[in-house]
Amino acid sequence: MDYLTGRVWIGIWLIVIVVVIVAFEGSFLVRFISRFTQEIFAFLISLIFIYETFYKLFKIFQDHPLRGCSNMTENVTVPSIASENIINSTRGESEKRKGEPNTALLSLVLMAGTFFIAFFLRKFKNSRFLPGRIRRVIGDFGVPIAILIMVLVDYSIQETFTQKLSVPTGLSVTSPEKRGWFINPLGKNADFPIWMMFASLIPAILVFILIFMETMITT
Repeated sequence: MDYLTGRVWIGIWLIVIVVVIVAFEGSFLVRFISRFTQEIFAFLISLIFIYETFYKLFKIFQDHPLRGCSNMTENVTVPSIASENIINSTRGESEKRKGEPNTALLSLVLMAGTFFIAFFLRKFKNSRFLPGRIRRVIGDFGVPIAILIMVLVDYSIQETFTQKLSVPTGLSVTSPEKRGWFINPLGKNADFPIWMMFASLIPAILVFILIFMETMITT
């Protein structure tokens, strides 16, 4: 079975569910959700982001372990790391670099710096410095400010390799050689099972519950 075709049918059922809920004003269901449910759902969302952060940092430490001074060569020339990163990201190379010096340490500093800057900027909102309007703006945009500062720090340290997003040169699908922009709802060879078209309703309901909870509770 084609995975993307299944995603198409989940999206179709999701559209139908959303239209029906909006037509019957299903947002009144929010009154049945307690404050306990709100806190639990917000905790789960936060836990996912925290887990992903430390898991990716753990993978970086595995791929680029810390090395002592005795394990490093004396004459290490890394002036072309920044330019090589740009070339690799432009060409879309999938090869992973491993064993780069100081990569894990710099990644840890960037992560911790982003967290602490965002945390203290949030606390700055309730301080007595600067006018209240400026403090509110700084506190509300603390996370983007922290990310921007750490991105500039990472950009300024060109001697150390850090993982970057691989951005294609143009607008295209993930695998242009395998598929195009349009996904046939009947399958690549019109062989998608009919029972799966209706079975996609179950994951569509789960996705709708997630979207409903996220928009109606956490916002």
